[in-house]
Amino acid sequence: MTTDPKSDRSNRSRLTRRSVLATGVGALAASAAGCLDEDPQSGNGDDDDSDDGEYTVTAGMPALWDFARQVGGDHIAVTDLVPTGEHGHDYDPGTGIVQEIEDADAFVYMRDFASWQDDAAAELEDDESVTVIDASEGIEFFDSEAEDDDEHWWMDPVECQNGVDNIAAGFAELDPDHETEYEDNAAAFNEELEEIHEEFEDIVDRAELNQIVIATHDSFQWWNDRYGVDIDSPIGISPDNEASAQEIEEIEGVIDEHGIEHILYDIGEPRHLAESLAEETEAEVLPLSPVETQLEEHPQVDDIDPEWGYVDHMREINFPSLEIALDATGD
Repeated sequence: MTTDPKSDRSNRSRLTRRSVLATGVGALAASAAGCLDEDPQSGNGDDDDSDDGEYTVTAGMPALWDFARQVGGDHIAVTDLVPTGEHGHDYDPGTGIVQEIEDADAFVYMRDFASWQDDAAAELEDDESVTVIDASEGIEFFDSEAEDDDEHWWMDPVECQNGVDNIAAGFAELDPDHETEYEDNAAAFNEELEEIHEEFEDIVDRAELNQIVIATHDSFQWWNDRYGVDIDSPIGISPDNEASAQEIEEIEGVIDEHGIEHILYDIGEPRHLAESLAEETEAEVLPLSPVETQLEEHPQVDDIDPEWGYVDHMREINFPSLEIALDATGD
């Protein structure tokens, strides 16, 4: 069943180059928080420039970590500031994280995703020793069913291409000698993202349903905006929220009304509510990834790896679950 997106945002044209905020770190007394260089998502584990001319970059969450390493290639060593097992939207590293950012050559973040990232970017505003790159630069948020100014643009593989271009522009400012390579890397990765977009469209075109229920926080409304998939969640936008008895009753009504047989959940959050709803409605639970958490293992995702990037999360987790939940398998 083909569904039409509810917004004309599907006709947005991609931006090619973005202006990038290039600012630096002021001297800070805070100490580094944790041993982030030991995380599997760290670059080369060295905060100083390596002998082969690599620049060190810190990224504010897993999706940005992957975008940055895809663009940076051999010239950029990227560390994800969110440790493996932590949820990007819920992670609070404390003020000491700024020291980790200060020790790098660049910081890739996105506005309004996490207050600690916005605070860090503000701290770095008056010094030129670190390049600060807002991957959201120029990306227009919109009021979704989950929240006003919904910032989850990276869930839209078309909009991701603008974020990737922003990062490439920032790296070119950091390292002008390799500007062409960064642009070429970004273009190549954006071709992969376009393939992900087309694969998503194909699933929606084959689907018999266009409604899903997510029993964890709702990071997925950009799928509604781009692909017309209706998304209901009793949780809202925060991983810390708990569903009320009334919200659970209402979502059970949605499940019954639309004949929904699968309850989805964010792999980075507890799935107890999904399992409870599934038991009450005789449904099955399926995993989804908003690419905010990297895991070393998961009971419903075979061979999951903390080195997985955006494309892996979409093809190995999201697309198989959506095919089943939207009844797009052809069975």
